[in-house]
Amino acid sequence: MRARLALLLLAIGLGGASAPSLAPFLPPAARQPNFLEVLTPPDFIDRAVIEAFEQQSGHIVALDTYASPAEFAERNAERRYDLVALSGPALARRLPKLSRLDRRALGNARLVQPLVAAKYAAYDRDGAHGVPFGWSAFGLLYDSDRLKEPPTSFAQGLGLGREGRRFAECGIVWPNARVESFLAVWRLSGLDPARARPAEVKSAAAVLDRARGAMLAFAAPDEVGALAKGAGCLGAGMAGEAAAVATRGGDGAPPIRFAYPREGAPLTIYAYAIPANAASPLAAHQFLDALLSPDNARRDAALAGFNNAEEAIDLEALKRLAPQPVLEPAVDAAMQSEWKRLTSAK
Repeated sequence: MRARLALLLLAIGLGGASAPSLAPFLPPAARQPNFLEVLTPPDFIDRAVIEAFEQQSGHIVALDTYASPAEFAERNAERRYDLVALSGPALARRLPKLSRLDRRALGNARLVQPLVAAKYAAYDRDGAHGVPFGWSAFGLLYDSDRLKEPPTSFAQGLGLGREGRRFAECGIVWPNARVESFLAVWRLSGLDPARARPAEVKSAAAVLDRARGAMLAFAAPDEVGALAKGAGCLGAGMAGEAAAVATRGGDGAPPIRFAYPREGAPLTIYAYAIPANAASPLAAHQFLDALLSPDNARRDAALAGFNNAEEAIDLEALKRLAPQPVLEPAVDAAMQSEWKRLTSAK
């Protein structure tokens, strides 16, 4: 009896409110918050969207970000995430590690445009493991004041041929976009990127090697900044980057526009998925459905600089776009090697 009394007094004196409730006059132990671990690239989810979900659901969203596939792998090895955002090829590679979604809990998933869903099927055939929420294309960026007509081909953006050399006179700024650069060259040559082999990588690298001699900057780490300063009139990138020029350059920014190449352009689709080892799959479904609500989807797409997968935006152009392929490891390794050579050469 004395031992029990001593333990009770010790709990009251040292534990306070966090000690076990051993008597009626002690407050109950504080309830641990329900954390929802989420991993996305930077600037994918508007903070207001997260705060609204937290207030409605009682969960706390712990948002983590990654900037590259290597960083995704590193973070994913350190923590268990409940919801992740992946590009199509990255999602396809991880299908065995993803849960099958409960579509009954995702009423807003039906809002995704059928054409976007059809393109997404290249990675997730029956759409069982993810929901696309945004897409973008790698096309041409140009200064509409300095170029009387918009460019129509990657040949112009690469400064190839007579017409390309004419465009190069006002300055071409090519981004540090390894995969997209090879895909652009293969589009020009009529090669299906999904059928590319290491030999085709070397051929495309030779074209890029020849093209960079006509450029003001090749593999520019910040082509948006360069275009915002008026350093060039032509480049390549995403539509969201054209819009970012105005933000970066302020009132004096040149009018940078986006154009789809006639030969087609690489299409990037981003989707949300729930890992198979998610600790809170039910809450993850709740948050995913909230992200897919029309207002939230529109807000997040604007933040990320993507086309909202639920809106009928550029659907005619989308029909001609090919989803980025899931490259064979040997092809990807060859691309990395050739790109390193191209970007380190003087």
